[in-house]
Amino acid sequence: MTGRDSRNDPDEPVFAVCGPDGAIRCLVCGAVDQVLHDEVPSMAGYGTDTYARCTRCGSVETSDPIFGWHPKPAPWPPQGQP
Repeated sequence: MTGRDSRNDPDEPVFAVCGPDGAIRCLVCGAVDQVLHDEVPSMAGYGTDTYARCTRCGSVETSDPIFGWHPKPAPWPPQGQP
């Protein structure tokens, strides 16, 4: 297994900064710099909404001023693969 077992700790962060260059690493599948992220003004009228998604496994982290931070780790390895 490359990353963490997303079934055992669903409330842990999905992404982390690694290395001296600040690369973003997916903690579920181990992908480095394969994360799409965006930050936009919040629909709540204050603060920002953020979204980050791993293009390799599909794990997602979102945050907003009303509901807070939510990790959504994808199953890894994908179904049907050893």
